[in-house]
Amino acid sequence: MDGALDEPAWAQATPIGPLVQREPTEQTPASEETEVRVLYTATTLYFGILCRDRTPSDIVSTHLTRDAELESDDNLFIVIDPFLDHRNGFFFQVNPSGARADGQVANNAEERNLDWDGIWEASARITPEGWVVEIAIPFKTLRFKPGQTVWGLNVERTIKRRNEWDRWATPLRNSWITNLAQAGRLEGIEGINQGRGLDIRPYVSGGAENSDGRLQAGVDVFKNLTPNMNASVTVNTDFAETEADARQINLTRFPLFFPEKRAFFLEGAGVFDVAATNSESVLPFFTRRIGLLGGREVPIMVGTKIVGRQSGYNIGVLDVQTRGVDDLSVDGHRLDGQNLLAARVSRNIFQQSWVGAILTRGNPEGTGSNTLVGADIRLATSTFRGNKNLSASFFFLRTDDEASGTTDYSFGGNIDYPNDLWNCSLGWRQIGEDFRPALGFAPRRGIRRLSPGISFMPRPGRFRIRQLFFEAQPVWVSDLQNVVQTWEVYATPFNAEFESGDRVEFNVMPQYERLTEPFEIADGIVIPVGGYRMNRWGVQVETADKRPLAVQADYSWGEFYSGTRRDVELEVTFKPSTHVLAAVAFERNDVSLREGSFSAQVFTVRGDYNFSPNVSWANLVQYDSESRILGAQSRFRWILKPGNDLFLVLNRGWYHREWDNRYLPSFDKGSVKLQYTFRL
Repeated sequence: MDGALDEPAWAQATPIGPLVQREPTEQTPASEETEVRVLYTATTLYFGILCRDRTPSDIVSTHLTRDAELESDDNLFIVIDPFLDHRNGFFFQVNPSGARADGQVANNAEERNLDWDGIWEASARITPEGWVVEIAIPFKTLRFKPGQTVWGLNVERTIKRRNEWDRWATPLRNSWITNLAQAGRLEGIEGINQGRGLDIRPYVSGGAENSDGRLQAGVDVFKNLTPNMNASVTVNTDFAETEADARQINLTRFPLFFPEKRAFFLEGAGVFDVAATNSESVLPFFTRRIGLLGGREVPIMVGTKIVGRQSGYNIGVLDVQTRGVDDLSVDGHRLDGQNLLAARVSRNIFQQSWVGAILTRGNPEGTGSNTLVGADIRLATSTFRGNKNLSASFFFLRTDDEASGTTDYSFGGNIDYPNDLWNCSLGWRQIGEDFRPALGFAPRRGIRRLSPGISFMPRPGRFRIRQLFFEAQPVWVSDLQNVVQTWEVYATPFNAEFESGDRVEFNVMPQYERLTEPFEIADGIVIPVGGYRMNRWGVQVETADKRPLAVQADYSWGEFYSGTRRDVELEVTFKPSTHVLAAVAFERNDVSLREGSFSAQVFTVRGDYNFSPNVSWANLVQYDSESRILGAQSRFRWILKPGNDLFLVLNRGWYHREWDNRYLPSFDKGSVKLQYTFRL
C-alpha cells in the first residue's frame, strides 16, 4: 500500500464511472475528474482512486490523526452495504495525506459516528496529476451475507477549496452519503471468505494513580457466529486510552448529556437505536450508565455482546457484570457488583423502515431491580414526491422500578421531512412522573413536550451566497395537567453560508420558564418560585474550516429570570501544517440577577502533533469555574499496524483554591496500554 496505482492489476481494472456534482450545482459535471477502480481477492477488497486536480498546490490537507474530522480537507468517502439491506453498513474516509477515519452506518443515519475502528489500510500521496489513494479492506473487518454477490456502494469526493461534493450514485442535495437506500451496486463478488472470523485482542496496562502502582491485563475476543452476526467478550475491561470529555456549562435545572466514547460500547451501537428517541427528551438505553457512576469509574469484570443481522432481523444483546467498589456508596450503602442487561431486536420492513422492541434490566446504583420494556416503529422513504425524504416514527416505553415501587410510561413520535429547500419536523413526547430508566437517559420527567420545526433554505446564486437559512424551532413543555412549564422559540431571521464556506447568523430567542420550586443556580444564589418571560438575541460568525486559521465566535444577550445574561463563546483553530494543530476555546456566561450576580466559564486549550498517520500525540487542557479543576490529558498513540496499538496516557488535575489563588494537586494518573490483535 504505497499510494501509487502502478501494479498491473490496476491497469486492467475499468473505472466504475464518473462522479457528478451534488454540491454546489446538482447533477452537473464535476470540476475535476475522479477515477475509481475496484479489485478484490479472496481475502481483501481494494480501492484505487485517482483524484485529478489541475492545481495540486491548492489541495487542502491539514490532518494526519486517525478519526480526525476530515470534512475540513479534500477527502474521499466510501460507504459499503455488504448486507444489501439498504440501511446498514460501513464507511471509510481518507484525505490526501493518508489520514484515515471510519465508522458504522446504522439505519441510514445522517450523523456520522467515527468511534468504530476497523482494521484496514490506506496510503495516499499528492502528485502532479492531483492526488492518489490506495485502500485495502480485509473481508475479516466486514460482516456480510454469505453468497451475497451484490453489495451496496457509494463514493463521494470533496474538493474543499470550492466547497464541492462529487458523488457516484444519487448526486442529489436531498440525499446524504450514508443513506444506503440510495447507494449504487457493486456486483460480481464471489469466492470470498472471512477465515474463522475470530479476533483475539489481549492487552497489558500499567501505570500509577496518586502514586499507587498497578498492573493489569485483560482480553477482548470477537467471534463471527455467522458471517453477519458477531459476538464479543471483554474481560477485566480497561478504558485507559479513552479521550477526556469536553466540559460544559450547565445553567439549567436538568442534567447535561455527554456522548459515549468507549470503544467496546460503540461497536455495533446502532443496533440499539430506538425510533423517535433522542438525548433531548428520552433515551431508553444509554451505555454511559455502565461502568461510570457519579463521575467515578466502576470496574467491569466481564462483558458480552452479540450484534448483527439475520434473515431481516437486527439483533443486539449486551450483558455486563461490574465489580463492587468499597469507597463508593449510594444512599449510604456500599456499591456492590451489578449485572446489567440490554436486548434489542428489530425487523426490517419495506426498504428503509423497521419495527422493533427493547428490554433493559439492572440498576447501576444497586438500589433495587429496574426493568424497561418498549416497542417502536419507523416508516421512511427517500422517494416521496420523486426524490424527497419523509419519515414517521413512534415509540412506547414502560419502566418498573423496585426502589421507588413505581411503574410508569413514556411514549411519543416524530414526523420528519428533511430536504434541501424545506426541512420540516414535528415531534411530541410524554414522559411519566415515575418513568425511571436506570440504564437510560431522561433528563426531565412528568412532562409533555411538543417540538415542531420549519426551515426554508433557498439558494439565491447571488452575492457569493451559497445558501440562506430561515428557521423557526419552537419547543413547548407542560406538566401532565397541561400547565405550561417551559416554552421557547429559536428563530433565525438571517443565516447565510457563503461560497467560501464562511457563515454569519442572527437569532431571536424568546422563552418562558416556570419554577415550581426555588432554583439554586449558583452557590448562594436562589431564584424564587414564579413564571419568567425572557427575550434573548444572538449573533454567530464562523470562518471556513479549510483555512489554516479558523475562527468561530458566538455572542448572545438578553433577559434571564429576574435579570440579564450575556454569553460569549470563541474558538480559534490554527493548522499550519498536517503535523500541527493548536486550538483555544473560551466560553463565559455573565449573569446578573436581583438575587445576586455570578460568572461561569470554561477554558480549553488543545495542542496536537502528528508524526504520521499512525503516530499522534494529543494534548488537552481544560478549566471550568464550577468544579474549579484545572485538568490536563496527554495522549500518545502509536498504531504499530492496524489493530495493534500502543497508548501512553497521562491525566493530571489541580484544584483552584480561590482564597489564596493556589492550585493544589487533585488527581494524577498515568497509564501505558499495549493491545495486539490476533486474527484467525
